[in-house]
Amino acid sequence: CGPQGLLCNKKQPKPGDLIEIFRSGYQHWAVYIGGGYVVHFVLNGDSTVPVQGGMGVVLKEKLEEVVGNNRWKINNYLDGKNKPQKVYAIVKQAVGFIGNQLHYNLATYNCKHFATELRYGKPVSQQVGQRRLKQSLPFIGMTCSLVGCPFSRTGW
Repeated sequence: CGPQGLLCNKKQPKPGDLIEIFRSGYQHWAVYIGGGYVVHFVLNGDSTVPVQGGMGVVLKEKLEEVVGNNRWKINNYLDGKNKPQKVYAIVKQAVGFIGNQLHYNLATYNCKHFATELRYGKPVSQQVGQRRLKQSLPFIGMTCSLVGCPFSRTGW
């Protein structure tokens, strides 16, 4: 996968696809909405530094700008376990969140939670739990629990 151009794994993303971007030490997630654009959830307008807590904002940006010099791929990895919402619903909800501020929490609501909630109707992120499991088993219960959903607080 390359940062320039939209071809990755010899596939062009389709509206509603989840895009996984491989940053140094973590992955950033976005939802492709068409025309070369993605919608993604970032903390303080910056998708390059995953830190804990604070307010995040939902942005619409060109995929190539979000990717920068990183690798990326289409990754609808939960399609076998969860039925994706209809494409028009995913895109409509994503566009409706552009510019909105949401509470960001690395363990309970991050960019991956946001992207998977748009595609599947529920937030899922195992990357935080897996990383912490390797570091410290006593915290597994806390990292696996999801608390709240910004969609319900904003009328979705």
